[in-house]
Amino acid sequence: MQQKILIAVVGGLVLAGAGWIVADNREGDTAPAEAAPPVKGEPTKPLGEPDRAKATLPSGANATEVYGKLTQEVEAISKQAMASTAPEDQARYFMEIEGKLTAFRAEYPNTPEATDAAFQLGALSFGMQKYDQATQYLTEFVAKADPSQRDQQAYAHFYLAETYKAKGVYDKAEAEYRLVLSKYSDVNQKLTQFVQGNLEGLETERKNAIGGDPVAFSVTSIDGKKLSPTAYKGKVLLIDFWATWCGPCIAEMPNVKKVYAKYHPRGFEIVGISLDKSRERLDQYIKTNEIAWPQYFDGKWWQNDVAVRYGIKSIPTTILVDRAGKIRFKSLRGRQLETAVEQLLAEKS
Repeated sequence: MQQKILIAVVGGLVLAGAGWIVADNREGDTAPAEAAPPVKGEPTKPLGEPDRAKATLPSGANATEVYGKLTQEVEAISKQAMASTAPEDQARYFMEIEGKLTAFRAEYPNTPEATDAAFQLGALSFGMQKYDQATQYLTEFVAKADPSQRDQQAYAHFYLAETYKAKGVYDKAEAEYRLVLSKYSDVNQKLTQFVQGNLEGLETERKNAIGGDPVAFSVTSIDGKKLSPTAYKGKVLLIDFWATWCGPCIAEMPNVKKVYAKYHPRGFEIVGISLDKSRERLDQYIKTNEIAWPQYFDGKWWQNDVAVRYGIKSIPTTILVDRAGKIRFKSLRGRQLETAVEQLLAEKS
């Protein structure tokens, strides 16, 4: 049995091949990030491509020995990525992992270890929002993997479901979710609960599909302003679901502030939807960090009125709306957020 690699997926899941998942999004952790190509089919710039030529593999007499050592290397890089708060650094670490796994598959094709690497690359590609690549790797894994590898099979089908959902292919996403529940419900309780929740929220996801209108709401911000998506037509709008207790949200905030400062004069707006319980804590964070855009707060945590309308199960979640009032991207972070905002501002409404 080949060794398994611990991978910290960019989307916020920590996946271990041994079969456990840390994604209790009710306690501030996050579910996978979600994005999709724009309506006109113009993809955002990818996080980057691995340089397989520069990737070095450890020495070993055979694929099993090399893969065992590679496991240790990838675990070390994963820990660095998990400790980093800068999206650009995280992307660099994940591209390094991607390069090593890709190089291994090229050197040792058609081995059980290469199949395992396909699983790891599929999960990693999903987290890096490379959805076509994720589909290719995960489909290969489920076709070639030993049936006894039920833990990885379960997670592979889960990531396929999430990938299809991110691409807006909801029928295939539903089929994969139901497969996990029917065949692999005994693998991991948290995974089963997560899949059940995502399946229940799939109808809301269909409403929030790329190319559709954002779900309507009309609320009052903490400083007394009326907030509604329709009020921002003609602007590029980011609806940002977040909280001060959410680590990934806070880690991404400097990037969001940078993008806002750069593009707000050109018509970029943000509406924050805070899932905080404490108004005092929210006010203090906004003041200390000089958050300039309006915020909605009702103190209901996960039952926040707007969050419930949108079926929010994890944060950070963002929805980027173009000048015509259509959803174009979901949950972009780091450089991808800036690229998408710049693209939409350049388009004619």
